[in-house]
Amino acid sequence: MLNISGYLNEYDEEIVDTQNNNSVNSCGHYKLISLNKFETQRPFGRQDYQLLYVSHGSANFLIQGEMVHVPAESFVLYYPGEQQHYSYCLEDHPDLYWIHFSGLEITELLKKYGLYPHHLFHVNSGEECKRIFDKIIRELQLKRTNFFSLINVYFDELLLLLSRQIAEESKESGKNELIEQAIEYFHKEYRNKISIEEYAHKCNISCCWFIRSFKKHTGTTPGQYLSDIRINKAKELLKNGTFNITETAEFVGYDNPLYFSRIFKKNVGMSPREYLKKTVFPMDLLNHSWL
Repeated sequence: MLNISGYLNEYDEEIVDTQNNNSVNSCGHYKLISLNKFETQRPFGRQDYQLLYVSHGSANFLIQGEMVHVPAESFVLYYPGEQQHYSYCLEDHPDLYWIHFSGLEITELLKKYGLYPHHLFHVNSGEECKRIFDKIIRELQLKRTNFFSLINVYFDELLLLLSRQIAEESKESGKNELIEQAIEYFHKEYRNKISIEEYAHKCNISCCWFIRSFKKHTGTTPGQYLSDIRINKAKELLKNGTFNITETAEFVGYDNPLYFSRIFKKNVGMSPREYLKKTVFPMDLLNHSWL
């Protein structure tokens, strides 16, 4: 197992700093190479805080009483006195970093960055995170002039990076919620006249942003998505013989049957009349005067 570590006092000690605002006690990097499994259990936790980063692969962590399989680019935060149980399996290719810290204002610092009282965080800045961890480990190992101050500056940078990722993820989640609402609205109101521009305006968002975000989320534009809903419903109605072509066009939201036929052919590759000839039984066709 690869184990590269650095300690404030040369060995793994549960230091609770009551003099400094924040203090990094130790930091390290674990990677399973041949060992099938590595497991840590601390029923009563530690006196300091611990932040673990799964940079590659995955690992299992006890989080608030439940074992969770944590994927790559995720952080797990353990608080003082909190039960710890985590394991790494070779088959999951785990590559992890960890850091222990304490201090007079740690709780306030975690609150400031939006981390407290949460336990699990996902990030998209893997290389940046690893770079910071590696610098902290190196400073703890070499202990050059002003290393203590420097590792705490690096630690603050790590928390800032994590905080930014959380904020951006939350913002993106809000955007995705708008898209999900639009999708639900289209499926519910497809029979009515829908203007993409008016819908965006009603939601107090830019039409350009809405179209761009919708396409990023679904792979297609809002207008095309709405057309797909209508044409799929039209295919169902025509195949079942529920309505004739004109009635079907009107039912799915098209006032002009000719325009409906053009949109249908563009989406399906054949006209509604051709579609009927291929999907409805020939004997049924003889009984349909609307062909």
